[in-house]
Amino acid sequence: MAEAGERLALLEQRVQRAIELIERLRVDNARLGAERSELAERVEALGREMAALRQREQALVRLEGEHRRLQEERQALLGHVEGMLKELARIEAS
Repeated sequence: MAEAGERLALLEQRVQRAIELIERLRVDNARLGAERSELAERVEALGREMAALRQREQALVRLEGEHRRLQEERQALLGHVEGMLKELARIEAS
């Protein structure tokens, strides 16, 4: 009979341990669910930020192209002005 009592006590301990583990799992599951929601929101925010940065990068690429074009135009105009000044100097020297 003592053996049955010991087995019953051991079984009760194991059941109690299982209950504790189940409760711990529930708490951990709730915490992880909250963390998952927070991370999903963060991922969405980072996605929006990345899209904005891509748009900004595209705008910068366009501005760099426009800047190069204006520099080339400026160089061409300076060449024309320089040519005109040389021609004017040649005319005045004649």
